[in-house]
Amino acid sequence: MNEIMSKYKKPLFSGLLMGLAVVALVLMLGDLKGVIRVFAGFNLRYLPLILMLAPLNYIFRYLKWNYYLKLAGLSPEAKMNRLIFISGLSMTVTPGKVGELLKCYLLKEHMEAPLSATSSIVMAERLSDAVAMVILASFGTLAYTYGGYILLATSGILATAILFFQCDYLFRYFERLLGKRGFLQGCASFLLEFQQNAKRLFTLSSLFFAVGIGVISWGFEGLVIFLAVRAFGGEISVLGSVFVVSFSSLLGALSFLPGGLGVAEGSIMALLVLTGLGREMAAATTLVTRFSTLWLGVGIGIVGLYLTQKELFKHF
Repeated sequence: MNEIMSKYKKPLFSGLLMGLAVVALVLMLGDLKGVIRVFAGFNLRYLPLILMLAPLNYIFRYLKWNYYLKLAGLSPEAKMNRLIFISGLSMTVTPGKVGELLKCYLLKEHMEAPLSATSSIVMAERLSDAVAMVILASFGTLAYTYGGYILLATSGILATAILFFQCDYLFRYFERLLGKRGFLQGCASFLLEFQQNAKRLFTLSSLFFAVGIGVISWGFEGLVIFLAVRAFGGEISVLGSVFVVSFSSLLGALSFLPGGLGVAEGSIMALLVLTGLGREMAAATTLVTRFSTLWLGVGIGIVGLYLTQKELFKHF
C-alpha cells in the first residue's frame, strides 16, 4: 500500500497545489467581490444535475474500458476492475494524464496483466477521447468560429498517431534496430507487443465504438457550462457550452500540464467572455465547471485508490 502511495502521491500533491493556485488566479481575474456576488445568486436547483453529469461520463468511459479489456483478452475480477478504473481518476491532475498508467500497475498487481497490453489500453482511451472531443468541438463551431485551425491541426495529429500504430514494418524495424543492442532487447520486445495490442484496439469497428462512447460521455460534461450559466441567471446555447468544454479540454490536454491546469481554466473563461458573459459570471462558471469535470473526479478517484489498496493488500 505504501509503495503505491509513495510512487504517485508527489504528482498528485503537486497537482492539488497547482489547482489551488489556479483557483486563486481565476478569482482575481474575475474580481473576487464580483464573483462572490454571482455565487450568492446561484440557483441550487441546478446543483444535483451539474454534479450528476461528470459521473455519467465516468460510467460510459467504464464501458469503453471494459470493451478494451475484452479486446486485449483480459478478464479482471469485476469488483477489482471497477475499483481500478475509479482509481485512475485520481491521476487526472498528472501531466498529460500519464498518471493513469497507475491502472496498469494495479492490474499487474491484481492479475499479472502484461504492461504492454494495459498501457496500450490507457493510450487508446486517451486517443479515442481526444477524437471525441474534436468532434464535439467541431459541432460547436457551427455556432462559434473560434479555434478552427487548432481543431484541424489536432485532428491531423490524432489521425497520424492512430495510423502510426498500423505500420507493422516500422515497428519491426525499430525492434531489429534496438535488438542489436543487447541491453535494449527487452525494450524492443515491449515496443512490438505494445504496437500489436494497440493495432487491435484501433480497428475501424473498435474506433467507431470507442469514439461513439466518447462523444456521448464527454457530451455530458459539455452540458455542465450550460447548466451552470443558467444557475447563475445567464444564457448560453447548448452548442456553445459543448464547444467551450471540449475545446478547452483539448487545449489543456495539448499543454501536457497536470490536468491542463491554467490552460483549461483560462480558455474556458476567455471563451465565455467572448460569448457575451460578464467577467464575474465567466469566472464563477469556470470554477463550477472545473470542480464538476475535474476535481470531483479526482476526489472520487482518491477514494477508489484507497479502497483498491485495501483489497489488494488485505491478505498481507
